[in-house]
Amino acid sequence: MADENMSKDLVNAAFEKKNAEEEQQQQEEEKVKEEDKATEGDIITFQRDGQQLEAVVTSSKLENSVVCDMTIMDDFHERNLDFEKTVVAHTKYSIKKRRDV
Repeated sequence: MADENMSKDLVNAAFEKKNAEEEQQQQEEEKVKEEDKATEGDIITFQRDGQQLEAVVTSSKLENSVVCDMTIMDDFHERNLDFEKTVVAHTKYSIKKRRDV
């Protein structure tokens, strides 16, 4: 009986290790390269509540996301959005236009 329990424990440990390795690999794949991250002044597009939104990045100092201002959209007031600014994860936006340097 002890050998059977030890065998089950080893199988469970191997299964948990495999799951942890797969999760870590997935997280690494989801990371965005530095050159693909938006910086202050860039215009980004993203989806929120079924709407395609556009915003200008106002802060890119966060590790996993940017702060952006959505009032650049011509129809901002008609969209009845709750806030003028929002935070968007690097994996959730695309860069529409880089800031003019």
